[in-house]
Amino acid sequence: MEKHNNRWPRLDIKKILAVAVLSSLIGALAATFITTSIIYGNQQSRPEQKSETSEIAQVQEAAIPVIAREVTPAVVGISTVRVEYDFFYRPVETEAVGSGIIVNESGYIITNDHVVGNADQITVFLSDGRKYKAHRLYSDSALDLSVIKISAPDLTVAKLGDSDKVVVGDLAVAIGNPLGLALQRTVTAGIISALNRTVVVRDGRGEVLMQDLIQTDASINPGNSGGPLVNSHGEIIGINTVKASQAEAIGFSIPINMARPIVNSIIEKGRFDKPYLGIEGIDREIAQAMNIKLTVDSGIYVTGVKEGSPADVAGIRKGDVITKLAGKKVGSMAKLRQVMYGLGVGKQVDIEIMRDRSVITKTIVPSKITA
Repeated sequence: MEKHNNRWPRLDIKKILAVAVLSSLIGALAATFITTSIIYGNQQSRPEQKSETSEIAQVQEAAIPVIAREVTPAVVGISTVRVEYDFFYRPVETEAVGSGIIVNESGYIITNDHVVGNADQITVFLSDGRKYKAHRLYSDSALDLSVIKISAPDLTVAKLGDSDKVVVGDLAVAIGNPLGLALQRTVTAGIISALNRTVVVRDGRGEVLMQDLIQTDASINPGNSGGPLVNSHGEIIGINTVKASQAEAIGFSIPINMARPIVNSIIEKGRFDKPYLGIEGIDREIAQAMNIKLTVDSGIYVTGVKEGSPADVAGIRKGDVITKLAGKKVGSMAKLRQVMYGLGVGKQVDIEIMRDRSVITKTIVPSKITA
């Protein structure tokens, strides 16, 4: 599903290869597509174990019916209405649909920003036929993540997995509403095709760079947006977001570890305070997408530091390369955000940098980002 608004952040990617992005309207449904010519990233795979291949495949295949039975009741259909105005300032309603996943018995649901981010009305359809009005608690167009909430009893809740433990070749099951609510909770299966993918999404409002995505060949179609990607244990490892338009069986999901600290904070505190370091940075994948020469193999190359920011106070300089935050490696801007979101704000942590070929450890206190 593709939203029609101006919430996507623009990227100045003048040097990037031209891409052709198809936006297909199917009834009241819109879909977000990308092209395979702007996909970057490295693969991670298990060590080869030929003798176990057949046995593993049989075990994974046998798990699919169990996964479908346990997870499907937690998958919801989402219908949205957005009110726009024509040339004569007459209201025109635009309807669209997508998917979501219930992650808390109090009715908290994770979905995509492009599903609900600019909707005026949100309706959630449960697997047992019930429907409820939902309200939006959080939305981030850069991450393409949203959290909405319904008030309903007796909800089935999905289990969240650990997307950092996913490897290429793992079973991947996608559940959602392809082509609209008439085909609700369709189950498709495949494998994890690649990890740490970087893609550029373009839809007429500009470009947005999405990093550290999970690639799968499990069929993801228009309407699957916001639905879960599930592992062999029935745990949610990703939130389906986009598919390639120029190839079959290439879809992408946002790692659940990116969404986990956000939804946990909203459930516990009623809000999510986005941490802020005050740097402008670029990693190898962004550099490749923008056709910029960068000799850094891993880490975040600091291109600028805002005066008075936590990074400035910590002594971070332009030209430093951030390699670790709070003891965790950060090989991309997306990974840096994920670690920051898990830390929250106001807590002093170590930050490791490379400067003039020397490793330096400093302390930094992420602050709350202000509008």
